[in-house]
Amino acid sequence: MNKKLLSVFLVLCFTTSYICIAEIDASNEPQYSSIECIGEYGIQWMKNYGPSQPGGRYEGPQPIGDCDGDGDNEVLIGGRDAKISVMEWNSQKQIYEEIHSLHSPFYYFFLLNQMLNPEARDPPNAGGFAIGDLTGDGKNEIAATWYTTVYKWIAGQYRIIGFNPWIFQNGGGNADCYIGDCDNDGQNELIMSGGPTWHGNEEIPEIVIFKWNGWRLVKVAEWDDPGVSSYVYMAGLGDVDEDGENEIVCCSAGKVIVLNWNKETKEFEPVIIENAHTHDNYPFSCVCKDSDNDGKDEIHIGNNCGYNSPKIGKLTIFEWNGTGYEKKFEEEWPGEEGVIEALDVGDVDGDGIPEVCVGTNIVHILQWNGTTYVEEALLDQTHGFLAVLNIGDCDNDGENEINVAPVFVDNGQDYVYWIFKYGWESK
Repeated sequence: MNKKLLSVFLVLCFTTSYICIAEIDASNEPQYSSIECIGEYGIQWMKNYGPSQPGGRYEGPQPIGDCDGDGDNEVLIGGRDAKISVMEWNSQKQIYEEIHSLHSPFYYFFLLNQMLNPEARDPPNAGGFAIGDLTGDGKNEIAATWYTTVYKWIAGQYRIIGFNPWIFQNGGGNADCYIGDCDNDGQNELIMSGGPTWHGNEEIPEIVIFKWNGWRLVKVAEWDDPGVSSYVYMAGLGDVDEDGENEIVCCSAGKVIVLNWNKETKEFEPVIIENAHTHDNYPFSCVCKDSDNDGKDEIHIGNNCGYNSPKIGKLTIFEWNGTGYEKKFEEEWPGEEGVIEALDVGDVDGDGIPEVCVGTNIVHILQWNGTTYVEEALLDQTHGFLAVLNIGDCDNDGENEINVAPVFVDNGQDYVYWIFKYGWESK
């Protein structure tokens, strides 16, 4: 294929993606509803992806929300299969069904290239994805990390309304993305977390901010951890210092860092609240939500202590004390996998009080008792190195569910995606 024909094909490929990037999955992959209720939490639904590596699931920090404007929430599931599945609860069948699937902008070019060259690169996977109102029109869009792409429900289809490959063109990559107002101007931005790839540009920023300017996605800000070549996985956003404005919290090169936006200089000002990096302790995920029911956001950090033996899962919670950040709580689970992205906060048992849910290879559910966080439930029917744990109302009944899935499993285990529900019993 000469260069001219290749260029023409690229244009046609993107045009096709823009016109219709979603497709209905007609596969007959097994979908199961609950067959038992373990303790007070039952498995509302599960899907088995098999034992091969493509079955591994990736974290989307905001995968639950109304992304097609019908007033009901959908659930996004992504992993190493080069797609994002848009799932919807079918109350009659009592299962979640894949109603659409999203692919990267040049997905069909990758497939054609593989037909011409079997050793060609696979289509990219979405390391992270999010649902939120990025365009400011009151309706949610879907953002994905592959080429920083945004999808919108238009005329019965999910269509690409913009993408910006600046990070990838400069040798970087992304683990996650988050939609929220990080510069406190009243409009949401797209927060991309990542950094340089193994053979990329070591100067690529760990945090890159994009904004919708009315007709396209533009890069508006960045933060680069000085003096290191680091990679940020799951960044969080919230008002963690009680100043009425949001901050980004991330973990970079073993440090837990709060990024304050300076409206005058148009730059992020970092505050390091912990620097405890060792080979056995690597802070990974950040969740900024109110977990002690005091109306103020705490900082929840998942620590991956499982790179070396013995394995240890670890949770650390920080709180603003009026002048600085102090450690409010810390817990370790020796012998379990490290805590990577499997971390979230929300009311999962309908008591009106938020819980902290932490995934290692099993799920610990903790609640503030007025003095400390105590474990009130344990979901021990999961397995693998959990990278997915999200809390939200997936079935639109007004109560939250817990989504859980691994990114790695041991030999002989299958990759499984679970949705747990409090009080669920098989129908």
